[in-house]
Amino acid sequence: MEWQTKITTEYLQHPLSYANRFLFAGSCFAQEMAQQMKDLHFQVAKDAFGPLFNPASIASALERLENPGFIKMEDVMQFPYEAFGSLWHHTSFSRETPEAFLENANAGLKEASCFFKKADIIVITFGTAWVYKYNGSVVANCHKMPARLFDRVFLEPEEIDEIFAPVIERNRDKTWIMTVSPIRHLADGAHGNQLSKASLHLAVKRLQERFSNIWYFPSYELVMDELRDYRFYGPDRCHLTQETTAYIRDRFLEAAADQETRALVKEMHKLNTSFAHKPLFPRSGSYGKFVKNLEKQEAELLQTIGNKIKKC
Repeated sequence: MEWQTKITTEYLQHPLSYANRFLFAGSCFAQEMAQQMKDLHFQVAKDAFGPLFNPASIASALERLENPGFIKMEDVMQFPYEAFGSLWHHTSFSRETPEAFLENANAGLKEASCFFKKADIIVITFGTAWVYKYNGSVVANCHKMPARLFDRVFLEPEEIDEIFAPVIERNRDKTWIMTVSPIRHLADGAHGNQLSKASLHLAVKRLQERFSNIWYFPSYELVMDELRDYRFYGPDRCHLTQETTAYIRDRFLEAAADQETRALVKEMHKLNTSFAHKPLFPRSGSYGKFVKNLEKQEAELLQTIGNKIKKC
């Protein structure tokens, strides 16, 4: 008897490999997936803005990567938690002084912009269709500022399509992988969350109908249907466990990566697991030999992976 609803995933038309350069943008789920790929030594862009939950903020961030202009002092604000940042960045980018924030934000923007221009695979994760506007402009994060300062607006599918299509149009040479975050926003209520996710799904469908270089990966469906159990969630029952994210990553690579890459990933995962092992006697000679052997295997594997990487 089958106890799960298995989700069928379409295969990526042109399978990815270690030679590809990835940029992840979107919700905290996108950040977690990016870290999982980094741990496997894929080429992943540095995060320049932090988690971005709504399509308008994601599109705005990508536009800044296309045409990088330094964040200026007039863009910096002091927030209620007594740190400085901008409404385009997540709170994790805030710093104790305006100068420290600008230095960090602009360095990250410069590096990510350079990477974006060379990246061939862009992975987008939409989190919510709700946006917050400050003085008429959509913000990436409210930074604990009073709710009365913002206008809360729901983005319809056609609005998301209109916002996001120009970015894809200007970057038709890249493969766009789109997904909807399986992390629920229960602050809107269960029904409100479903309406939001539905708008995102319909928006992705509209974009797919316009562009042939978009591939949809069903991370939302994998969690909602195939992993329909709270043991796959963290203590808040909304965010996912690391094991769940790793499962989704494996399903992603199963559908998107070529056979040789999947074999290399398997070997890298074995090495990572071995390195994470905590010995009873770390100073023992046997453990020292064990680590040296692992380091040799890692160097050989990284050399093999390095041979697959396209030179800039």
